[in-house]
Amino acid sequence: MAGHGTATRFKPGQSGNPGGRRKTAATIIDLARAHSPDAIKTLAEICNNPEAAPAPRVAAAIALLDRGWGRPMQPTDFTSNGEPVRYVIMAVPEAEDTDTWLEQYAPKRISQS
Repeated sequence: MAGHGTATRFKPGQSGNPGGRRKTAATIIDLARAHSPDAIKTLAEICNNPEAAPAPRVAAAIALLDRGWGRPMQPTDFTSNGEPVRYVIMAVPEAEDTDTWLEQYAPKRISQS
């Protein structure tokens, strides 16, 4: 594969991020999650108050929820011979190297006959 030299591949058991995830990310998540009840309360107040200016408050509440809990899963629809097919990627399986992964998991070409 062009652009995928052996110098860029990790050896088995070698981490691409030996230091691990930064501790600040977990702290931000914890802080955002601590505000989740207030964010839900803000959304509820807006829903129940037709005179409130909801745009900035909803944006802030959604931002807190997204950072604390992640964005909601977005389904992706494809069609195959007119039938809907939905794919949800839960995890990427590991392999020894990129070529092995592609050989095992990459979609096979569909023949146009």
